[in-house]
Amino acid sequence: MQSRREVQRNKQNRSAGQTFRNILIVIIALVVIMGILYLISNQPRSAARRQTVSIAKKYAHLSKPGQFYIYNRENTYYTIAGRNDQNQPILVVVPQHGGNVRVLKQSSGLTAQQVIQQVRQRRNPQEVLKAAPGIFNDKVVWEVTYRNHKGQLCYDLINFKTGKVVQTINNL
Repeated sequence: MQSRREVQRNKQNRSAGQTFRNILIVIIALVVIMGILYLISNQPRSAARRQTVSIAKKYAHLSKPGQFYIYNRENTYYTIAGRNDQNQPILVVVPQHGGNVRVLKQSSGLTAQQVIQQVRQRRNPQEVLKAAPGIFNDKVVWEVTYRNHKGQLCYDLINFKTGKVVQTINNL
């Protein structure tokens, strides 16, 4: 026969085990829910990337897709960087709502790293957020998004071929 203390200890042990199990179930449920939310929220971007890669394979003979960019100004453009079937580095710029697909040899212009470095030298930003190629006034540009020292959002549009600053938007 068990003593009263043994019965209490057994109840406490079961209670602690149930609490631990319940906490573990809640943590697992939260991780699963957050994973599902991430996948749902990222689905439009993934779909745009898949469609851009498909178009780039058809029109530019893209064989090795790389970095994917989204550019939003007057129009939205999706760009995929990669290599064509001759193993040359290319950028393929695709308008979101149809239009001309532009295929650019990366060697004919500046890279993302070069324009980011250019902005760092000229503007000395607190943080560079992204660089994305797109079309502005029918020219290929890099849009560099950064925060200045006041923490305000800024944009520089830089010509893909010349490196000239086309437009600057400060202090948003």
